[in-house]
Amino acid sequence: MKKPLANYAEQFRTWFTTIPGVQHFRQRYPRIASFIGNRFDPGIFVGLPLSLLLLVGLVNIILLSELTESVMDAEWIVVADQKFTDLLYSMRSEWLSRCLYVITSLGEREAVFTVGGVATVFMFYYKRYWAIVAFWLAMAGVGLSVQFAKSFISRARPAGVAYYEVEHFSFPSGHATTAMALYGMLGYLLYRNIQNLLYRRLIVVGTIIFIVLVGFSRIYLGVHFLSDVLAGFLLGMLWMLVGISLEEVMLYRKKRREL
Repeated sequence: MKKPLANYAEQFRTWFTTIPGVQHFRQRYPRIASFIGNRFDPGIFVGLPLSLLLLVGLVNIILLSELTESVMDAEWIVVADQKFTDLLYSMRSEWLSRCLYVITSLGEREAVFTVGGVATVFMFYYKRYWAIVAFWLAMAGVGLSVQFAKSFISRARPAGVAYYEVEHFSFPSGHATTAMALYGMLGYLLYRNIQNLLYRRLIVVGTIIFIVLVGFSRIYLGVHFLSDVLAGFLLGMLWMLVGISLEEVMLYRKKRREL
């Protein structure tokens, strides 16, 4: 039987503290050493889990920055964008376009308020008040950051291939950003409160497929480039991580107060 990842993390943490150099540092700077050590504690969210989330967030920011720079400097990604757009346009069919048009609508602003409103009712019923705050903070962050990025980068949408008329700039995709943050947060909240392993796996797989479909629909319908959608996913993931971190930190503080 395989040991949980947390057990391996705890074993590594214990072994690391036996290194002579580490022991000397702990004796000389006990408070700093304690703070650093707690950041690798797998037993509490503000330990190893939060450290990993911060690491993922940092990598996310780096990738998003590199992608944005490539688009603004018209590097190879712009050529790849156009080729992929042309390929999908040459394969477009009416029935699939109609199906994806329905799916893409689930990344609209109206979907945020509808789906988010229903989710808020359930969270309020189960007294998950901080989850409500974290959720809507993430959604507000999505809206503001997408508007700023679109205005700052001012990238034109694909020319001559749009399935329907769309205004505003192209980079990043607001639908992809919304899908990642909105459905990613909801998937996390469901996963967090369901113990059945099969249901948890279905939630993870279903959430990923749904988010990818929303992003793909934007490219297939000719209203976004591939890099627009990838940037949207990265930006949406940042806000999803912010929401998850806030929710978990407040749950951790609540449990500590109850002890």
